[in-house]
Amino acid sequence: MIRVALIGDSHLSNWKRAWDLIANNHPDVELVFFGAAGTRLACCAPRSDRLVFEDDDVARTVEATSGGRREVVAADYDAICIIGLRFGVRVMTDLYPRWRTDSHLGKEGPFHLVSDACFFDTLSDRLKDSPAMLLAHKLRSITDKLVLMAVQPAISEAMLTLPDRQPGVRLAMAAGDDNSLKATFRDACRHLESGNLIILDQPAETLASPLLSKDMFRRESEGELDWAHMNDAFGELALRDLLSHLHLHFGAGQKTDEHVAEIDKDQTGTPSLWGKLKRSLGSTSFPPSRRQ
Repeated sequence: MIRVALIGDSHLSNWKRAWDLIANNHPDVELVFFGAAGTRLACCAPRSDRLVFEDDDVARTVEATSGGRREVVAADYDAICIIGLRFGVRVMTDLYPRWRTDSHLGKEGPFHLVSDACFFDTLSDRLKDSPAMLLAHKLRSITDKLVLMAVQPAISEAMLTLPDRQPGVRLAMAAGDDNSLKATFRDACRHLESGNLIILDQPAETLASPLLSKDMFRRESEGELDWAHMNDAFGELALRDLLSHLHLHFGAGQKTDEHVAEIDKDQTGTPSLWGKLKRSLGSTSFPPSRRQ
């Protein structure tokens, strides 16, 4: 049995709902979810061998999502996974409108021209200061166990239908710098990894382009378009990648293609959300007319 604590913000919710669908297919894995919206998890503090939540409202929220636990006791888990918490490509696309390098193609608008090394170091520093990385440092003070960080998913391509949103993404895509920026982000992630800290990139099949997620994985919401959060089908694919890393790391013996097959079914054996999406959509790209 592999036991994992997952700690995250609102991006944790689709992981939790997806796990409820497929948990019975993985009797050798137990996942416990500790979630609170926004940056409220910043109130957690290391105490001896555990993380405690010093804000009582946050502690009650975490208690509700985790099934009654108000602390993360490191000894109870084989690994800990951090979800979201502002560790993602948006950190970099927020830099792009104001900072460019000679290797960038984009020359539109006022910006500071800096070296590639300066841009990389600035990105790395911003990622180090993210709530996700700060939480990882707190975990390191109480345990040497495996810590995984799942990057916050790229915003949905549906964002392109809204005027004046995410100018960094728009500028980079128009200039043809989106591939270069994603490569820089991946290099920064590898730079920040250590022997027992693994950063999990967004599942490749959920990406419409280097900086945008496919609209089919966007969470539906009433009222204003939610282009920042993903749905349960995304959660299933993210869990597939997490399970692959866990089984490889702990040598549990389950082959990757076996749990790829299982991820297509819920606990009743019927097609899961991701399985249904694959069968119902011939193309997973956004309609071209909305990407102009």
